[in-house]
Amino acid sequence: MPEDMRLLIVSKVGQNSHVDYFNTVLTCRSLSFRPDNPSVAKDLNLSPFVKKPLLSNQYESLMDACLKADNTDAHFVKGMIQFFQSQNQVLGLHHIHIASKSGHLQGRYIFGVLLMAIGETDKGIKIINNLTEEKELNCHPGDGTANTVCSKCFHFFLLTDFYTMMMGFNNLLD
Repeated sequence: MPEDMRLLIVSKVGQNSHVDYFNTVLTCRSLSFRPDNPSVAKDLNLSPFVKKPLLSNQYESLMDACLKADNTDAHFVKGMIQFFQSQNQVLGLHHIHIASKSGHLQGRYIFGVLLMAIGETDKGIKIINNLTEEKELNCHPGDGTANTVCSKCFHFFLLTDFYTMMMGFNNLLD
């Protein structure tokens, strides 16, 4: 099988499941498609880091490779770490903005919330309101209940996810 075809297969595995990707790399060392390969790093699924950004501090080389390859999850995670842990709001907002522009849903939500927090209220509201136009994100489409939020709504999910993530950051301060 040609090298580029194997690379494509391994990068797709990494895009769908970080566990399967690492198992593939561990069992087939001859493939040598490590995360420092830009084709793999760009699409690598970093969902555990998106859920708990502080975990990424233990994987600096992986994060650097993914950032260099312009991985959307990596930009989101780097932005969260910079904004909330390192107190570098400018760099944090920059990375979250990159993730937001690339279509990262949590990135768009957080970017909208942060814009509202720094006084860019109209821009923030516009970004958050545009999330409800995404396919399958609004569980009350067109029923006249624009202000209804239930536990199935995307906004509720993101707010809960954001709260849980922030509690992880707060544990550092204790």
